[in-house]
Amino acid sequence: MSKIEKDFDLAGEMINEVLDDFEAGNLDAGAALGGAMTALVFRIILSSPDVSTAMGMITSSMASGAQLAAHYQDAIDDDEIRH
Repeated sequence: MSKIEKDFDLAGEMINEVLDDFEAGNLDAGAALGGAMTALVFRIILSSPDVSTAMGMITSSMASGAQLAAHYQDAIDDDEIRH
């Protein structure tokens, strides 16, 4: 696994831990996720050389997230079928 892949995975794990902390802290889910997403989009825009690059990264992230959610849902559905 390359350093970029390791960094990607580590960042995902770390942000999931933060989101779990939000949930454990009884924060409103919509407000917490909205605040986190706003901060991430802000950082993406600031660190990108231009708007097209920022939009490409955001679009790619949305596609990856949708794909992960579909796999997660399939795993849940498969588990429910087995029981």
